[in-house]
Amino acid sequence: MQGIPIDDQSQFFVDDHLVDNRWGVEYLTEAVTRVFHAPTKHPANPVIAGKGGFLSVAREDGRFRMWYQDYWDQSMEPRKYTYGVAYAESEDGLDWHLPTIGRHEFKGTKDNNIVLLGQQGGWAASPYMLDVPEEYRRGYKYLLLYLSDEPESMRLIGSHDGIDWDPQSDTCIATGFDPDTHSSIVWDPRTERFAWFTRATNLYRNRGARRKVARLEHDSLWDEWPLLSENILLPDQVDGADLHHYFYGMPTRYYAGVYWGFLWPYQHQEDIYTALAWSRDGKNFQRPADRPRLIDIGAEGEWDGGMVWASNWLEVGAEWWIYYAATSGPHKALDPGPGIGLARLRKEGFASLRSPAGGGFVVTKTLRSPGGRLLVNADATKGELRVRLTDYGREPLPGFASQPIAGDGVRQEVYWDGGDASVPAGRPLRLEFEMKGVVDLYSFCFL
Repeated sequence: MQGIPIDDQSQFFVDDHLVDNRWGVEYLTEAVTRVFHAPTKHPANPVIAGKGGFLSVAREDGRFRMWYQDYWDQSMEPRKYTYGVAYAESEDGLDWHLPTIGRHEFKGTKDNNIVLLGQQGGWAASPYMLDVPEEYRRGYKYLLLYLSDEPESMRLIGSHDGIDWDPQSDTCIATGFDPDTHSSIVWDPRTERFAWFTRATNLYRNRGARRKVARLEHDSLWDEWPLLSENILLPDQVDGADLHHYFYGMPTRYYAGVYWGFLWPYQHQEDIYTALAWSRDGKNFQRPADRPRLIDIGAEGEWDGGMVWASNWLEVGAEWWIYYAATSGPHKALDPGPGIGLARLRKEGFASLRSPAGGGFVVTKTLRSPGGRLLVNADATKGELRVRLTDYGREPLPGFASQPIAGDGVRQEVYWDGGDASVPAGRPLRLEFEMKGVVDLYSFCFL
């Protein structure tokens, strides 16, 4: 029995991929259950009022930086509109400054914060900042994926400072391709290939047919991508129960061996909210059975009461900060009223295994760990957590029964009763978590 190899990245309990068994002490009436957690909207929302669209956010040397889609209705008769990429920055992530950049004319003036209007100065939409290895960056600190309508294409462009985007780098990677959503490209270090999550508009143009989640794959980033899209996630009867028959998009991030999708279920011409999806291989995505909303729309009449789009997160201390674009009105509104908000979540806190009041147990499958110190992300303030290491037959490994953990923290070190021993690397073993009282177990890692 070789066991499942794991590395020093965080290991999640969002599914039972690593779980062999879980049960409650009072097993006839109680069970260890999986709980999905929604981030909390910040009371200062909207952090940017009257502006916003699809966005990307970074944090560097304590400063927050944001690139978001701005919109301009140039004419109603005939109908003509365009998009640009705007820039904002903040010292604390709450009080945002929209600096005057003065580079591009937009809405009839250069007195604005626009940093990109595309290769012909007229259209740049759906900006998504890429996180790819250095060898694919062509020397640029920032790489932006964006949609152009002149001509219709998906493009990459680089910048050294995030303000001046180098027109010499502006490269078409998909000619004639208009996915009309917030697309994302991620690098998978296991396959050493790029995965692009978007819409299959090369195959489907009808609105009902195209509003699904599609995937493309390529071993190169800057070359023209083969448009061999395949739909990987379709709405089902649970989505249809409240008329969300479509998916508007699913910006996706690869983190700790898991693809995390921010899915946008869409009720035609009405609301959009953000939900969670995840995949171990980037192709087969799972969702919670009862479909809780990750970031829901606000109450009717609120600044985010119409549509909500989240795309990624930032790690800030022990939290994940999720910035999201929103509107006060529905999709069909001519001027839905944009804004940008912040929601905060415990680091790696999308889901936990929760014990009942009577306590419970979680036993992993046989693993082959990198060894070293064991850390857990858990909230044991209403109970107590202990860990022991066992072999395949669940026989304890001498010296590896832990002292109790009774605190709340995202990186709590496990101390063994046998002393300051290091978990052996490569040896097949199980982790057995004993939970007394109510404990939330989110993830674990080796260091």
